[in-house]
Formats: sequence, C-alpha cells, structure tokens
Amino acid sequence: MARTPPDARPVGILTRSYPALAQAADLEEILGLERLGRRLHVFALEPPADPVTDAAGSGVRGPVSHVPDIEIASLGTFLAAHAALLATAPRAYLSTLHSALARRGGFADFLRAGWLARRLKRERIAHLHAHSISYPADVAELVGRLGVPFSISAGTRDIWLSQPDDLRRKLDGARFTVTRSEYDRHMLAGLAPRATIHRMYRGVDPERFHPRLRERALGAPLVLAVGRLCEKKGFDTLIEACRILVRRNVRFRCDIVGWGEEHAALEQRIDAAGLFGVVVLTGKLPHPAVIERYACASVFVAPSRIGRDGDRDDIPDALMEAMAMEIPVVATRVSGIPELVRHDETGFLVEPDAPQALAEAIRRVLADKGLRLRLGQAGRKAVTAGFDARRNLQSLDQLLEKREVRDVCSAVPARA
Repeated sequence: MARTPPDARPVGILTRSYPALAQAADLEEILGLERLGRRLHVFALEPPADPVTDAAGSGVRGPVSHVPDIEIASLGTFLAAHAALLATAPRAYLSTLHSALARRGGFADFLRAGWLARRLKRERIAHLHAHSISYPADVAELVGRLGVPFSISAGTRDIWLSQPDDLRRKLDGARFTVTRSEYDRHMLAGLAPRATIHRMYRGVDPERFHPRLRERALGAPLVLAVGRLCEKKGFDTLIEACRILVRRNVRFRCDIVGWGEEHAALEQRIDAAGLFGVVVLTGKLPHPAVIERYACASVFVAPSRIGRDGDRDDIPDALMEAMAMEIPVVATRVSGIPELVRHDETGFLVEPDAPQALAEAIRRVLADKGLRLRLGQAGRKAVTAGFDARRNLQSLDQLLEKREVRDVCSAVPARA
C-alpha cells in the first residue's frame, strides 16, 4: 500500500466535536490516515456533549486543538488573528467578510474561521478537511476564502437536511467533496454540476471486525440492531416485527443498542406490545462493547426509513461492521443500503415501514442455518471487496496529495 511521503505538509481535520462516540467513524478515518503516514492536526468546534467516548481516541498521534468560543475572554485572540489576516490580504479578507454577512450566523462563523485560518498558516498546514458538510463546512468554506484550501466529507444526514443553496456554495468552494454512497453523490452532482464530487465508501477494518471473534450464543438467538434512537432508524418497525414473531412462536431475543430522542417512546412500544425482557434497549455503549454484541448475534437488522424531515441513513457503519463479521443481515431499500446489501445474495432487503415483511425475513434467517452461513459469507466478501477502509482511505490520502485517484474510490466529477 502506498504511503504518504514523509515530507508532506500536515493536513487539518475540522470536526464538530472531539472526542465523541457519535464521531466514531470520523475517528476511524483519522486513525487510518495516520497509519498511512499522513500528519494530521485535529481541530474541534465544540467540546464533546456525550460523556461516553471511544477509547481509540487516545491512539491519535497528532495534536488536537479546540477552536475558541466567541466570548469576552477570547476576544483578544480573535482580534490578533483577524488583524494579521487583514494586513496581509485585505481584499480576500473583506470579500470573505462580505460573503459571511450575507448568510445567517455568518459573522460568528467568520470570527472562528479567521482564527483557524491564521492558525493553519502559522503551522504551515496546507489543507483543511471538514468532517461534515454542515457546520464544519460552513467554517471551512470561509477558511478557504481566506487562503487555505479545503475539502469535505459529506454524510447523508447533513446532505438531506441542508438547504440546496448552502450545499451548492460549499460544494463549489471545496477542492473536492467525498460522499459515502453513490446515492448521495448522484444527488449532489445534480445540485452542483461544476463541483468535483467523489463517491468513497467509508468502509470498515475487516481485521477488527472478523468472524473469528464470533461466539456461540447461549440461550435464544440474538436479533441485533445498532444506531441512534431516532425516526430514520425505524426501530419502531423492528419492535412491531418482534411482536409478530412472538405471536408466531419464534424463539429469539432482541437488543437495540443506542441512544436518542425516541428512547422513551420505544420503551412504551415495547411495554405495550408485551415484549418486556424480549426486546431490550441497551442504551449507549462504547465500541468494544458493541463488538461483543456482534459476536453473539444471529442476525443484524437495519430497518431504516426516510424521516418526515427528509433525514435518512447512507450505508450505516454498523451494517458494514456486522457484515464484516459474517452476521447475516436484514435491511431496507433506503438510500445507499442496496449498494451493499443485494437481496438474497449478501442479505435480505425489505421495504421500509413493513413489519410483516421484516418479521418474515428475520424468521427465515433464524430458521435456516445454511442460509445464515451463505448470507454471512457473501456479506463479508462484499465488504472486503468494496468497503475495506484501508483501501478507501488510501484514495482519500491520494486526494489530499492532489494525486490521481484510484478506481477503488470511484471518483467521478459531478459534471460527468
């Protein structure tokens, strides 16, 4: 595997918060780039709101800095940074200020972008990569106007909950944008035809998520789901499917791992369906504990849907992780999921919000050991062939070096 040249200038990584469990996939990207030899400096816009963090964060070698909040104590820092920028490039500075003032919240973003741009230039950081096309990219786009090129990793949630004009502005300003599915790339390509947009599957480490970690489960077969407890995850549909399975005398237990705003409503559904002790909301768990759940699972379920606000999954990291461990999966035909899960080949696909179909697919998997084996092995092959994080991160590393992108990244200019 090609490695970053040792004399390459460092790259800044801009995240909303760090460290945080919710940014586990971003952390894996940071660690992967460092393993390739890429020198990084992580900048966080907010402190972590979640007290549960991933212990892997301690493995990051590069420095981590927090962009100061806008408050009286930090005004001197902001003034010094902005005065230096104004003195060295007044035209770019005033043009950026004018652009920032034209949008909501732009002045606050401009103050923080000025601090960050000055810091990047002082540390000879050649490029800024924003994790998220929402708030981090708002700041990064202004940093780009102030003289430091930027790029974006765009997640599905941020894409579909953003205003088209805001997306277009950031896409056009970025040197490149990477998306996590062809579904998202196609949407953004139509929105910003002049932008350069690449589809780069996020991927997983197939050695960290390996079938050798699987254990023989004791008791009833485990049906596992992992994700934030929110509308788009469709866990209410899974609970209804579990009620149907219990009525049909199917022996199983179900763990739903995660946290979120729908926790209380889902608990009420479980109680109303008489599923206490059968379906369990485990709450938030660190990643090693989630892997322990994978090890015992008989089937993994991703009952995703498009939310009423337009929010949706891309290709859930947990789905890829489960498939890498040869766990057979049942998922829905939503957004980028069919790019990984091919019906009756690498898993089962059903329509969203269809508890009867979901229950029947789960029942089939639980009832047939040979089917579980076939789907599990095919699922891992699909992940290792196209969703290997190491190969995909090499493509991102090459993009950061302005080198030609390998076809594993499936880089396609939006105008093509």
